[in-house]
Amino acid sequence: MVSENELEVVASRIREARESLGLTQEEVSGALGIPRTSVHAMETGKRGVSALELRRLARLYQRRVEWLLGEDEAPVAAADGALYRATRDLSIEDKDQVLRFAEFLAAGAVPRGPRPTHRGDRA
Repeated sequence: MVSENELEVVASRIREARESLGLTQEEVSGALGIPRTSVHAMETGKRGVSALELRRLARLYQRRVEWLLGEDEAPVAAADGALYRATRDLSIEDKDQVLRFAEFLAAGAVPRGPRPTHRGDRA
């Protein structure tokens, strides 16, 4: 038997993940093939979530199933959702450019910290 607290945790995580990506309940219902009222009921804890729905939600929200269940407390960076919202309306070419820049940064190509001084530079 599922406890009320467990339903609340799952409901809260599902709503938090959707909102962090800037998705509407209508968009989620379309992706899952269920009525919007069912998405609302899941997010308020009035309806349970099937295993298949949970897996599809995790994929859609780019989260681990364990996180949606409240078993994984790894924080989700708020910047991830903000980055998604900032880039979702860009053209494919612009998204490719943002991706290349992100990969450039992730590779450590941009030095961090104070700039090195060169001979001939005056302090």
